[in-house]
Amino acid sequence: MGALTNLAENKIQDAVWRGQTLGAPATHYFALIQATRGYSSNIRTTAVSLLDTVIPTTPNGRMYRCTTAGTTAAGEPAWPTTSGGTVSDGTAVWTEMTPDFEAGTNLTEVTGAGYARIGVAASLANFAGTQGLTTTTASTGSGGQTANNGVIQYGSPTANWGVIAALVTDSSLAGAHSTDAWSYQMLTTPKTVNNGDSAPSFAISTFTNTLD
Repeated sequence: MGALTNLAENKIQDAVWRGQTLGAPATHYFALIQATRGYSSNIRTTAVSLLDTVIPTTPNGRMYRCTTAGTTAAGEPAWPTTSGGTVSDGTAVWTEMTPDFEAGTNLTEVTGAGYARIGVAASLANFAGTQGLTTTTASTGSGGQTANNGVIQYGSPTANWGVIAALVTDSSLAGAHSTDAWSYQMLTTPKTVNNGDSAPSFAISTFTNTLD
């Protein structure tokens, strides 16, 4: 389930309480975020560097960034599930990345090889009302959730894209997420995308965002 970035939360607070224009994106650009070192099982007793990112062998809806370079242990650590939590792994240290996603920093996006962010215009037709999936009228529900009403379709990879672990929505077609990211969502099932694979896509209603 998706969450809002710090930027989006600040924009909403200023609009609702402080009389400012919301300035929501006219088009949401969906960006794919890599776990640069893939699954933890693939980097046992292996040297890792600062800013390397990884997901547990059994995904837990979180990603981790190397904040102390070193050599990983033979066995996988007990991954923390608190925002910004840290864990030692041999001589390396990993930090849970929720604060990074909220700030739009330290995120490695797929580049080249047939990849580009996919734009979806903000509209009643393209995103569901809170009253139910695939609805196209103004929101009247109580759950605070929207989802994509159409398939989000990427191009075919012409080289390996790596392990895709998360999705970020941005207000621009390209550029740093720290200035433009509005939401983020970890993938329930991370996807390894290799050269020659079918073009990746997200089915209808698989991207969700909830305001509590």
